[in-house]
Amino acid sequence: MSRGKSLITAGIIIIAGIILSAVLTSQKEPVGRRSRPGNVPETRTIISEKSDIRATVTLSGPLTALDRIDVYAEVSGVLQPTGKRFKPGNSFEKGETLVLIDDSVYRNNLLAQKSSLLNQLTVLLPDLSIDFPPSADKWKSYLKSFRLEKPLPPLPEAGSEKERYYIASHNIYNLYYTIKSMESTLAKYRIRAPYDGVVTSSNINPGTLVRQGQKMGEFISTDQYEMRGSADPEVAELLSVGMPAEMTCYDLPGNFRGTISRINSVIDRNTQTVEVFITTGDSRLREGLYMNASIQSRILEDVTVVPGKAMAGMGQVWILNDSTLHRADVKVIAVQEEEVIIRGLDEGTMIVTEPPAKAYEGMTLKQRSSGEKGEPGTGPESGKGRPGENPEKKKSG
Repeated sequence: MSRGKSLITAGIIIIAGIILSAVLTSQKEPVGRRSRPGNVPETRTIISEKSDIRATVTLSGPLTALDRIDVYAEVSGVLQPTGKRFKPGNSFEKGETLVLIDDSVYRNNLLAQKSSLLNQLTVLLPDLSIDFPPSADKWKSYLKSFRLEKPLPPLPEAGSEKERYYIASHNIYNLYYTIKSMESTLAKYRIRAPYDGVVTSSNINPGTLVRQGQKMGEFISTDQYEMRGSADPEVAELLSVGMPAEMTCYDLPGNFRGTISRINSVIDRNTQTVEVFITTGDSRLREGLYMNASIQSRILEDVTVVPGKAMAGMGQVWILNDSTLHRADVKVIAVQEEEVIIRGLDEGTMIVTEPPAKAYEGMTLKQRSSGEKGEPGTGPESGKGRPGENPEKKKSG
């Protein structure tokens, strides 16, 4: 009998535990989330207002020279020494010789061709005086001004088709254009600076043999630089070519002026960003410096500026409605340092600027009592003094 009573007692205990567990499970709200009387969390809020403002877009990136050339040898020969070596760090003015290749052999060939042309003109002139007397004087003047060491001047114009055929029969045109081609090639033995700049790399030394097609170095301009920054596609839509930019550098004091010169129309498939190029120029700047650029966007109409803490996730913001916390869907226009510019929130909506750490939908909150910092209508976080205040703002009505 005693054993039967023990079994009955154990059964009653088990049934009671099951009933108690079912009662606790059936509760609609977890016990931990119930707000205890007198322990409702407080929060700060601001009143939503629509305005017309300019967003501040921040970009960063390294500087590169706007103008640069890779210096290649188009002819072969031994590199000759010059007054200033083609070495990294050496600067050259526009028109100054960067590289000089020995051209003595080619120059002598060119002089030989000029001598042949001179000989043909000398033979042509007596016959031309007889067959085409009106043209004799201009060809005589051309022959008198002919100099072997100087570039070949243009040939006189033929007075008629017959005269042109006559001159061609003496091989004058063929020799002339052969010489002009050789003069162009001769100029490639001396490479001149296309603009004021500096050598950034060099692969040659005087006395070495330079081969056709060999890369000799790199030359850049020091007048204009370009910063390449990356922006989200939504942010890039706020910018346009010609907008001014205020630029700073951690390694240099002061500010620098820049201008948006280009905006890529293609999105980078790896970063999903758009390239924005900003041109700037200053004697203190150097290629490779990392710059920050601040740009005022075009005017954004009917937008609201909220603190970053008010965001409840991607495209959502925390709002307070009848002391209850809710999420509201919005469209993010731009993200600034500590603020977010949004659109889609009705005016007069109470935005929660400091939600609790474990905020959730339906949570009960109360605003700070009258006189406390952060009360709606008072302090820097209230309607008129809300974050993102800009002197260009105006109510959209």
